[in-house]
Amino acid sequence: MTLLLDIAPYIRPASPEATGGEIYQRFQAEPDTLAIAVVDSDDRPVGLIERNAFLVQMAAQYGYALWAKRPVSNLMKTDPVIADGDVTVAEFCGQILEERPSELLHGFIVTCGGRYAGVGTALALLQATGSAAAAHAQEMSRLAQETQEALAAKGRFLAVMSHEIRTPLNGVLAVAEILRRKAKAPELAPLVDTILESGGVLLRLLNDALDLSRAEASGLALDEAPLGVSALLDDAAGLWTAQAELKGLTLEARYEGPTGVWALADGGRLRQVLNNLVGNAVKFTEAGCVDVRLGCVLEDRYIRLWGEVSDTGPGIPAERLDDIFEPFHQTDQGLRLGGAGLGLAVCRQIIERMNGTIAAGAAEGGGARFRFEVPLHRLPEPQQAVEAAPAEELTHRALHILIADDNKTNRMVARTLCEMFGCTSECVEDGAQAVAAAATGRFDLILMDVKMPVMDGVEATRRIRSRSGAVSQTPILALTANADPADAAFYRRCGMNGVVEKPVKPERLLAAMNAVLTLAEAA
Repeated sequence: MTLLLDIAPYIRPASPEATGGEIYQRFQAEPDTLAIAVVDSDDRPVGLIERNAFLVQMAAQYGYALWAKRPVSNLMKTDPVIADGDVTVAEFCGQILEERPSELLHGFIVTCGGRYAGVGTALALLQATGSAAAAHAQEMSRLAQETQEALAAKGRFLAVMSHEIRTPLNGVLAVAEILRRKAKAPELAPLVDTILESGGVLLRLLNDALDLSRAEASGLALDEAPLGVSALLDDAAGLWTAQAELKGLTLEARYEGPTGVWALADGGRLRQVLNNLVGNAVKFTEAGCVDVRLGCVLEDRYIRLWGEVSDTGPGIPAERLDDIFEPFHQTDQGLRLGGAGLGLAVCRQIIERMNGTIAAGAAEGGGARFRFEVPLHRLPEPQQAVEAAPAEELTHRALHILIADDNKTNRMVARTLCEMFGCTSECVEDGAQAVAAAATGRFDLILMDVKMPVMDGVEATRRIRSRSGAVSQTPILALTANADPADAAFYRRCGMNGVVEKPVKPERLLAAMNAVLTLAEAA
């Protein structure tokens, strides 16, 4: 914060009785002096002599002869701009530019306690404001860099924590899934379902935290692919209808738009938004219904996809509508029911990343209403739009599988799943052991963890691929907690054939195994 005293040097003032000749001699002897203040016997300013105006007047015909012996009080500007030295440059510029902008060309007098303290000039103001602007820009740049570094650090922290949390969570959910498939006692079913449901909530919370961190760091990636628009509604209805019925709610899902519409979109992210909104509606509604509508409007080569979720719950207070999409902002009802307040923030980040809009309001029945719209590129309807049903069993011969994972629980889970699929397996604990085991040529498939001690899964894959012969072509599936689109693309570039995200679901692992083995046989 620059004050006027900082830019106004003390230049010896003149008295009102000083002659024009004396002032002329001073300007000749002091080429850097642009203005001289005139003060009375108490050092209080009474006028100002500006160099250029004075010298022009003295240079006129008979000027010097006329004014050389006259007092300077007849030559000075008697109403100069006078400002207190404690005023900042910014405040002074704002005031003087509004009231007397032309006066800056003559200079101005700076005082301290009403007495003369220095002379300021327009040039000094320009230099000060320029320096301030440069300093401000430098400070903004520094803050931006620190902010970006802080976001990056937070992203790295969350990535590490994600891996550390997903590792035990993978064991919990996978074992629960295995128990559900193997347990014969009916009384165990609700207990296992509770484990799976609670673990699913924890996993969604973890994903929301990661997505929010990526969005803040401009790293929320979109993995766009052809998408049948109406299928989004089927997925949401299938996921939440049973849960709504358990609470005694009616869930109505309607598609309102032309049929057979396909678009280029990140279906996973759109499902995440729709599931978050429907899940919140089911969570906060104690009686009545949840109404889910999805539709689209055709606009030449584009479509405008919209979704709306309304409920008969307590609604959102009007004063909270502006901040409901901010991280960790919750209504009183939300605090009572639990949760981190991240879901809606992630929804907004996803929709805005797609150049869309999302808003909250009141439903007709007094509950809450959420609506989003996104523009998408329209695609022609494919000839075969029916997705193949997931495989229930391994479609290949019984396999011998190598499992590489440093976590004992994960190795046990993978081995149990292989047994369920009718396969035999061997386990190793790091990438170096995986490379050595793969070199024997005994394995039809490798399930490779990515983060391991001694040697990670990426380096192990590269070394296996660098070998000669059939060993180098052994199919490798990454089993990892870090499986967003960018990570998956990187693993494939390093030689892996596919990626299965932890916590591992049996049907996803089975489908991935069938897919990579089919491709390997066709090669």
